[in-house]
Amino acid sequence: MRNSVIFSGRCFILGELTVASNPYYYGVVGLVLAFVAGCEWLMSPGTSFVVLVLFLVYLGRILLGFFTLSLAVDPF
Repeated sequence: MRNSVIFSGRCFILGELTVASNPYYYGVVGLVLAFVAGCEWLMSPGTSFVVLVLFLVYLGRILLGFFTLSLAVDPF
């Protein structure tokens, strides 16, 4: 349990450092990595339902953002 918390904390910090990187592709990957590590970190004390709802809301917003971006880029 302790190793899992330490690993998710390090992944969270690595994800936040990746967000600050120059190419924005790495920033998006770092943001998702930090979010997943943060959810795992929150789930360690046993609040799995809240983390699941937070994760699903975040994924829904990402899909909505990508969908509207694809509609905005479409020339027709």
